[in-house]
Amino acid sequence: MVRALALSVVLQLANAAHVPSMTLREAQHELSRVYHTIGVDVSWSRPDSSRDPFTIRVIVIEYETGELQHRPRTVMGAAVRTAEGTGVAAIFYRRVESQANQYAVTTRSVLACAMAHELGHLLLPNGFRDGHSTLGLMRASWDRDDFQRAERGQLRFEPEQAALIRSSLKGRGN
Repeated sequence: MVRALALSVVLQLANAAHVPSMTLREAQHELSRVYHTIGVDVSWSRPDSSRDPFTIRVIVIEYETGELQHRPRTVMGAAVRTAEGTGVAAIFYRRVESQANQYAVTTRSVLACAMAHELGHLLLPNGFRDGHSTLGLMRASWDRDDFQRAERGQLRFEPEQAALIRSSLKGRGN
């Protein structure tokens, strides 16, 4: 008998930027679809005080802060781990909106891919090519073609990245 492992991740979402609820729901749905295509189920919950290191917090805020404001390229998010090991993905909503407007795509598609990208940083092994790739969802900077792929639901993880994400989730007893 072959038994398939169900790989999943729980995300707690905080909407500190007051993103319209429909935009946020559509972005959540799209992020879930992106991860489903690589064999990972995503479930969403409201923020709580749990210290479970396997729950990742996604916080949508207005703008980037600190040194991120001075980067030469637009930064739409950042991923960090707390001292306790909890993953936190911060998404800078006004930068997401600006990029969507610049490339004439929906904010929903850019928001979904920005969240998926930052989540990828938290799920890929430390040191994976400095966290970025030359193609796909994990590129450091997206161009017009990437934004168009995002709009069509085609901005994805590269096969190697998908395998590494699945492996990291298996490794944590998922």
